[in-house]
Parts: sequence; structure tokens; C-alpha cells
Amino acid sequence: MIFFAAAAALAVLTMLAFLWPLLRDTGDTLDRADSAIAIFRDQLSEVDRDAERGIISAAEAESARTEIKRRMIAADKARGPSKSGAATGRSVLVAFALATPLAGAALYWQLGAPQIPSVPFAERADEQSEAQNLQKLTAELRTKLESDPNGGETRGWELLATTYGNMGRYDDAAYAYSKIVEREGATSGTWSQYAETLIAAENGVVTKPASDAIAKAIELDPMNPAGAYYRAVELDQSDRSDEARQLLIDRLSQETAPAPWMEFYLREINRLGASLGQKPMELPDFPDAPRGPSAEDVEAASEMSAEDRQEFIRTMVANLAERMKNEPDNLEGWLQLARAYGVLGENDNARAAYESAKALTDKLPEDDPRRVTVEQGLAAIDN
Repeated sequence: MIFFAAAAALAVLTMLAFLWPLLRDTGDTLDRADSAIAIFRDQLSEVDRDAERGIISAAEAESARTEIKRRMIAADKARGPSKSGAATGRSVLVAFALATPLAGAALYWQLGAPQIPSVPFAERADEQSEAQNLQKLTAELRTKLESDPNGGETRGWELLATTYGNMGRYDDAAYAYSKIVEREGATSGTWSQYAETLIAAENGVVTKPASDAIAKAIELDPMNPAGAYYRAVELDQSDRSDEARQLLIDRLSQETAPAPWMEFYLREINRLGASLGQKPMELPDFPDAPRGPSAEDVEAASEMSAEDRQEFIRTMVANLAERMKNEPDNLEGWLQLARAYGVLGENDNARAAYESAKALTDKLPEDDPRRVTVEQGLAAIDN
């Protein structure tokens, strides 16, 4: 009974593995949740390499893998359900997803029994046929996309890239992503996914094409955590570990709320720090944001009466605003105050806080991500 329950669970997981790309809201964009997952996949590879080199024990490696996978699931939930379908390749993949567990059940009905010793793969003609069928379906999808006079739908190429990635065919996955990034509107997330597959295809080595993809991802979105992460990997491989470590620390300092990828940033920071003789750092130190009201604070006050709630919120905002009078150069404080006013719907005050922040960011380098944060905040108010 246990065997059949396990087999049923594996069948469901098999279907989900193929149907998952159809359920995701990829469209023409890949959001930051995808970027976080890209980091997690790289961390899984890093754990495997550390275990092979004997840096960590088998038990530590398994514990790390479990935690990484748990956070991948958490990041996945942040992406939300898909919004639209795509014709190209959907029927092919759906048909195969449904056929796989059915074919497996039929095969077991005829040949299988848990108490019988396994049969060498070379003698399992049906399984070989099934694997060949997957290869055939994938090739058909690729041919259909390549023969499309319009270049094939973006969603189709994304499905193909994901399928190749699941099959471990990273060169082919990179080829599929190359078709996406060439298109107008390709996002930072798309470019960081492309960089990830290029790096995976070279067994973790950041090549020139991967470096260019990383640079493009950062150019489109300086706050993309995957872009900064892979840039740090590139620096480390160029014997610039101190710069790689500082880059990750600087990126963490831009956040004002916890994110699933932060612990893996911290793990990499401490790995690099150990090689540089630096003391380990702890996540609570990143970021050291000024205290002030947030959306969570406002929600926590929801059980108060209307009068008490408004008084509570405004008192917190007033305290932060008063403190900023004595800390005019505190950029993070101005950003937090601007967000607090935004929660209250006081757009004029929010704009004033963002303007104070802008006076500080104008003095920063052009590629500093805080300049983008301020510009986006002002744009949101104006819209």
C-alpha cells in the first residue's frame, strides 16, 4: 500500500514538473521571484561542490539542501498564478505530462512488482521509448518555434528553455533564452536567467557571454538580486573576492525588509569572508534600516478604533519625521519616511521626503540602485 501511495505521489510530481511552466505567469517577463530562485539553484550546486570537496559533511549538505528547497518553494509562492496561456507547444507538453503517469501505470501493470529485482535499463525498452518520446516532443516544439516566420512566441521559447533546463541540457536552454533576450521588452529577470544557464552550461564558470548577460541584467534593474549575485561570482572567479564580498554586502544594505534570498547572500558573504580572514556576519545586521512605521505596523493597528489607529500611525510618522530633522544625511531614513507617508496616502509629504532623498542620491554614482528607488517612488506618486 505504501508503495502505491509513493508511486501515485511521484506520478503527480512528474505531471507538475511538466505542467509547472504552463502555470507560471511568465508572459514576456520574469519577475524577481525568478531571480531569487536562480540564486537558490546556484546555491544547490554550490552545496554539492562543497560536499564533494569535503568542506561540509554529508549531514550538513543534506540540511542545507532541505533549507534551500524550502525557500525555493516560498519564493515560488510569491510569483502568483499564471494570467494567460500560450498556444505554441502547450498541447505538446500537456499531452506528454498526462501521458507519462498513464504510461508508467500501464507498464507497471504488465511488468512491475516491488519485490522483483530491478531490470537493467538497456533491457527496459518501454522506458527507453518513453525517454525518446520526450526528446522527440521537445525537438518538435523547437522545430515549430524555429520555423515560425515571426520567430516563435516568447512563451513558447520560455517553455522550451524551462524544459531543457529540467533535462539538464543547459546549452540548449541557453540557446532558447538567447531567442528571448533578443526581443524588445526583455527584462532584467530574463537576462539573469540567461546568465544562469550560460554559467550552468560551463559547470559554474562565468564566461564572456555570461558576463555580458549579467551586466545587462544589472543595467535593466540594479536591484535584481540574481544580477548582483552572479556578478559577485564573476568577481570571485577573477581573484577579486574582497570586491565580490563587498558587492553582496552593499546589495543587502539596500533592502529594508527581509527577503528569502538574503540568507544565501549571507552564506556567500561568510564563505568569501572566511577565505579573506574576515569575521562571520549575521543577517540581523543587514539591513540596518531606521525604525519607523511600515505597512506591517499599520496593519497591526487595524484592531484599534479609527481614532486610536490614526493617532498611533501619525505618532510613529511624526517621531520619524522629527528624527530626520537631526539626520538630514540619512538616506535610508528619508526613504522610510517617504514610504510611511505613502501608506498614509499623504502624497505631498511623501514627495517631499523623496525629494530630500533625491538630493542625497544625486551625489551618488550613476549605477547606485538607490537612485532608481527614489526615481520610482517619485514616479509612483505622480501617477
